[in-house]
Amino acid sequence: MLSANQFGSVQDTLVCKNYYATLPLKLFKLNSPYGIRNHPVTRERYSFHKGIDIAGKNEIVVSILPGIIDRIDYTAIMGNYVAVRYGAYMVYYAHLSKIYSSVGQVLQTGDPIGFTGSTGRTTGEHLHISVYRGGMSINPLYFLLIILSMSGDKLRHYLYGR
Repeated sequence: MLSANQFGSVQDTLVCKNYYATLPLKLFKLNSPYGIRNHPVTRERYSFHKGIDIAGKNEIVVSILPGIIDRIDYTAIMGNYVAVRYGAYMVYYAHLSKIYSSVGQVLQTGDPIGFTGSTGRTTGEHLHISVYRGGMSINPLYFLLIILSMSGDKLRHYLYGR
């Protein structure tokens, strides 16, 4: 049986009701892609952007997968951020104006993490997402496309290798 949650992700409820993926915001509008760009704040040419920026104003940010909150912190660049471990992957949700979660908290897909914001070095309110595997930055857009195409045991195997 297939069903959709309020964020529009499809869930296979017969395979594994807790293993499916969703988008972090209700609407997905890519403001800045992963890779080389002219930095919008510093104006540095050929700056490497290790994440993606998604437009969002006054939006609740939700967990894209079941996971566990590894870290909550503030830096001058990322502002308020939450780092969530999803198996072999660490996902950073950055520039948050509010955080609704705590370190060690177990999340289910769609659980609220925080609220979009413009903390840290930004040109305006949005959500920045970075994804790391083995300490290496990977393109979050590709990661999202892959996890949104899977559910149940197939998704669990992709994340945990088992």
